[in-house]
Amino acid sequence: MSGRIRGLFTPLALMLAGWMPFSQQGRAAEQGWPADVSENSFALPSQAGNFHYYSLNTRQHQPIVSALIVLHGHPRDVGNTLAAAAEAAQGVPAASNTAIVAPLFQVAASRDSRCRSSGLPAASAGDALWSCRSWLGGEPDSQQRITAFAAMDNLLLTLKQRWPALRNVTVAGFSAGGQFVQHYIGFAHPPEGVALRFVAGDPGSWLYFDQRKVTGCPNASRWKYGVEDLPGWLNETAAAARQRYRLADVHYLEGADDRGKGPGRYWKILDKSCAAMAQGEFRLDRGLNYQQYEREVLKPVTPHKLTVVPGCAHDVRCVFPSKEGRQALFTP
Repeated sequence: MSGRIRGLFTPLALMLAGWMPFSQQGRAAEQGWPADVSENSFALPSQAGNFHYYSLNTRQHQPIVSALIVLHGHPRDVGNTLAAAAEAAQGVPAASNTAIVAPLFQVAASRDSRCRSSGLPAASAGDALWSCRSWLGGEPDSQQRITAFAAMDNLLLTLKQRWPALRNVTVAGFSAGGQFVQHYIGFAHPPEGVALRFVAGDPGSWLYFDQRKVTGCPNASRWKYGVEDLPGWLNETAAAARQRYRLADVHYLEGADDRGKGPGRYWKILDKSCAAMAQGEFRLDRGLNYQQYEREVLKPVTPHKLTVVPGCAHDVRCVFPSKEGRQALFTP
């Protein structure tokens, strides 16, 4: 695979790629975004375009050493996800000196009708673009210049440059964002000096690192459900990704009521391909089955914790601000 797709910033690119904050208070008031949100952008390498992220809690009197990155879901609900993270941070001492960052995977206005949330700015000329679904599997942008995983690597590098004291970053996501995070873990390349934690909430499907034979479903072990026939743009071997995943600091969150077809479960948009259904019928089942796979087969060096959140279906505003969600997001 071409290095330009998986590339990181060069020192020159880091100097040229500024962050450009501006107030989002008007949008916050109108669309329910948290107050005091700043929008920032930087230029991705390989002339891939601009990448945007939103941030909270960055005006601190001491150097920022910790950050929480929260990934939006399929509708690219950045405001809703930021609000959930802000609610989760309330009353948590560890959150007082933690910057909260929410990246946005932009989609062309002509293609975003199924994944455009309220208050979301339209893509601008020069933005890096994905499709509604390509980003959540880490895929290359529409120009085939950089992968979504590499864009995340570059966001981490940009934050490290912006806050040189940054040492600890938790990368969290819910629903499609949780799926992105769970797949990203084995392929993440953080900058030197930054330790990563991961929190995956209610992903629709999971990446298994060992062969799973399912009658009549040859894709059950293929990407993005398994590591057979890995796409070249990942620029990684299955064995290396598996070992990186085993060594990672990971916490899973599942809504106790994220099962069934009733209101709040969003069953209609759940992946129901044979490969996904082989992992379980509903999201909660899939999460519990994956934990069993980890215990019996993958065997992480330090066991990955799965927490079932009582009273929550498929709702980031319920799961993240819960007692269990706060502990996962802000407790090392």
